[in-house]
Amino acid sequence: MKPARAVVSLAAIVLGAIALVLAHDIHSTDAAIVRGDARYAKAGGSVQWEASTWLPGGVATGTLRLADDLALRRAEQAFVVARAATAGFDNGRRRSQQRAAAELALSEVVATGTPAQASRVGNLLGILAATAESEDAAESERRAAESFDAAIRADETNADAKYNLELLLRRIRVVGSREGAGSGSPDLGDALAGAGSGRPGSGY
Repeated sequence: MKPARAVVSLAAIVLGAIALVLAHDIHSTDAAIVRGDARYAKAGGSVQWEASTWLPGGVATGTLRLADDLALRRAEQAFVVARAATAGFDNGRRRSQQRAAAELALSEVVATGTPAQASRVGNLLGILAATAESEDAAESERRAAESFDAAIRADETNADAKYNLELLLRRIRVVGSREGAGSGSPDLGDALAGAGSGRPGSGY
């Protein structure tokens, strides 16, 4: 066999092997997301969408263009965890850390996701702001209103953000911001669904 033919044959074998490995990783990633969504609907914050892949660096995720979808799922999961956190025995320190982590994850989706994804998590950012325990209620309400408004501008069909903004403005008008930002809205974000299967943050 001539050297040129040997090189071509070797390249074909290598490319074929890479294609098989990539096919495995794509199937594994897709299956992990399906399994993760099903488990998340039941277990909430304890679920991971991790796949057993052979290629490094998230090649399959990039090939399937799933990075944004996974970021959205993890951000919504962080939101659910933060919303469920209690004060505990550390004077609320862990809860504050969880809320900060959720805000960061959600903000990253706003910055890098599609308009629909940015709108969806923008609504959740508004919920976190409106329910924050803060000495400056007016500032929390302002941040919440801005987040809801940005969510609506990103996707005018976002009924949850519209409802939450109207509810927030109604609360501000009624109580004149006398209540703390987290003291007058026990229902905010209570209507939650799985990260891959519904709309978290519907109503407050």
